[in-house]
Amino acid sequence: MQVTRLNLFDRIWAVLIKDGLCEFRTRYSLSALFMFALVALTSISMSIGSISLPVELIAALLWVILFFCAMAGLSRVFVQEQESGTMMALRIYASGQAVIFGKLLFNVIMLLSLTILLIPLFIIFLNVDVYRWPMFIIVLILGDIGIAAASTITASMVAKTQGKNALFTVLTFPILLPQFLSSISATTQILADTSPEVGGIVFMVGYDGVMMIAISILFDYLWYD
Repeated sequence: MQVTRLNLFDRIWAVLIKDGLCEFRTRYSLSALFMFALVALTSISMSIGSISLPVELIAALLWVILFFCAMAGLSRVFVQEQESGTMMALRIYASGQAVIFGKLLFNVIMLLSLTILLIPLFIIFLNVDVYRWPMFIIVLILGDIGIAAASTITASMVAKTQGKNALFTVLTFPILLPQFLSSISATTQILADTSPEVGGIVFMVGYDGVMMIAISILFDYLWYD
């Protein structure tokens, strides 16, 4: 019988499709992300009323909401494998690189989907004016990739631990802090109708690149330990 060997990209795609089908059946992660964002936005909007907030605070609120939404749902990519007992099957049929990048792509898609749903509500609820949409979209994409990358690697670390939800947030925030601050700074400049500093955008791109390299190197030690 002929054995078909999948290349790395096919295996990454297979892991992504598997997680997508699981999410489609339960809709747990996307529901948790969106409900948290909706509750946070509604609470903030009702609290401030008609008060006009400075752009620095608006930018910080946007990324704080995105960060805690990620903390509410992105850890599921490894937690559900541990809880359902399918971790060993993944080790047998997929390499560590395929697993981590497949799950990273899934988290990126989840967070980008949330961002697409969140931004119109954020603009309406907080009465925000966005003047430079192309650059705003670039910053959102780079920031989301950074959040997803940090969340994915820390989710793999805490999947087997007790109190994994609290530990997940505690471990992710220090890793994500440089990108978090850069995203807030770039968003503040955009909302103030000025171009973000080139150095800040380059840093965000570099952070995402370094995270990809770090994930590729470190995950094999976690996966086969």
